[in-house]
Amino acid sequence: MAINGLRKFSLIDYPGRLSCVVFLGHCNFRCPFCHNPVLIFDAESQGTISAEELSDFFGQRRGKLDAVVFSGGEPSLDPDLPQYVRLAKNAGFQVKLDTNGSFPQVLRSLYADGLLDALGIDYKAPAEKYSRLCGNPDPEIPARVQESIAFAVKNGIELDVRTTVHRALLSEADLRTMYAELNSLGVSQWTLQQFHHAELIDESLNDTPTWSDSELKNLASTLGPMTRVRGTL
Repeated sequence: MAINGLRKFSLIDYPGRLSCVVFLGHCNFRCPFCHNPVLIFDAESQGTISAEELSDFFGQRRGKLDAVVFSGGEPSLDPDLPQYVRLAKNAGFQVKLDTNGSFPQVLRSLYADGLLDALGIDYKAPAEKYSRLCGNPDPEIPARVQESIAFAVKNGIELDVRTTVHRALLSEADLRTMYAELNSLGVSQWTLQQFHHAELIDESLNDTPTWSDSELKNLASTLGPMTRVRGTL
């Protein structure tokens, strides 16, 4: 496995901090709305960046960036992730991990070693629909994702729980169930991300009606106080 991409500057991937984003290829999910399918099916086509090159880049960005975000794909699949994170921490950066949350043991290990400052976890669906929507039949997936979220809440790790919303995939009833599930885990803020047209695993979603911006905002306002919306006008 390898580093398959680097966004050298971002204002949005680690809210409140100037960051860069390191992309690691491959994923154990096949979400139909995934907007990085090339990193799942053909990561090697994006080229590779060595650990030495990454370390040099971090050194050049001291004093210019605050943080490094590790994303994907699913970065927690990569056995070299701790090595890459240490490079960032040794350069003085805070670290955020964007993850599907299905490997809570990786999160626990990183946190125990002082290598994790923040998490972005995608909560895909109600637990009963999780396997279908994430494209992984493992029945333990929803429990593992919930374990990751509960771990972050318990340890006070900065946490961004978000859900990409498309009417064809998640109904209003689904979203209400998800709100209740997340509330029971102690989540204090949940972000609904508006679906946007992109290169997807299931490109038919681009041609299927979804919630309008106003509909999504109105729906979010009825779910409960911890809900907010991202990606609307």
